[in-house]
Amino acid sequence: MWGHILVCLGLALAGPAMADPYGFIDEFKSLGGDWHVADYEFDHPKFDTDWRRGQVRADSGLTLMLDPQKAGLNRFAGASIRREDTSHYGRYVVELQAARGAGLVTGFFTYTGPHYGTRHDEIDIEFLGRNTRQMHVAWFVDGALTNHYIELGFDAADQPRRYAFEWWPDRLAWFVEDRLIFEHHARDGAIPTVPGRLFANLWAADPSISGWAGTIQDGTSGQVLVKRIGFIPFSETVLAQKGDQSPDS
Repeated sequence: MWGHILVCLGLALAGPAMADPYGFIDEFKSLGGDWHVADYEFDHPKFDTDWRRGQVRADSGLTLMLDPQKAGLNRFAGASIRREDTSHYGRYVVELQAARGAGLVTGFFTYTGPHYGTRHDEIDIEFLGRNTRQMHVAWFVDGALTNHYIELGFDAADQPRRYAFEWWPDRLAWFVEDRLIFEHHARDGAIPTVPGRLFANLWAADPSISGWAGTIQDGTSGQVLVKRIGFIPFSETVLAQKGDQSPDS
């Protein structure tokens, strides 16, 4: 299955397209040194969540958990992992089962911002637990947000499925089970350009954004099952060959 993704892109793990050493596919038999697990109280106006290492479990797959907590800055303890190294143009793939429940947010995204000494650029796949039959796609360019909701035709909380986005110099594209579902071209508005770190997380939304995420109830728990995450960097050769073609051409 994952080999099929590489073939469709004209990439090979051992070929020149993978010259970037930071390409990977991780099935999380353990949580190695390439990933950082967040473990701190999170003071952010949109989050009712502190990050706790104990909310992340890796054993032939990754489980991200969210539970109520009695001590902490926020009412809930959630899970967040990120890659230690930055990445840039390429295909970002995750196979996951999203969390269901109002106020829960499942995220898979690249991010960089002032904490890392850059402007805020970001590319997102998110599932809002209030309606897991939709996928929320979004991107930030220097802190400015653009977003869309995509009807999936199935419930993302029912079973693991494969989701992806591609980041090209001139466009962004999102996929579900290798099917292109949304595309944005730079000619229609700016796209991110600054390399970022890859994250996966599960968090509870603050009541101030309940209009977007829904209102989480006291005592709510949830979990996300991640079967694998992969990043396939685009080499200069692939970028030049693709030019301004559609990623699925």
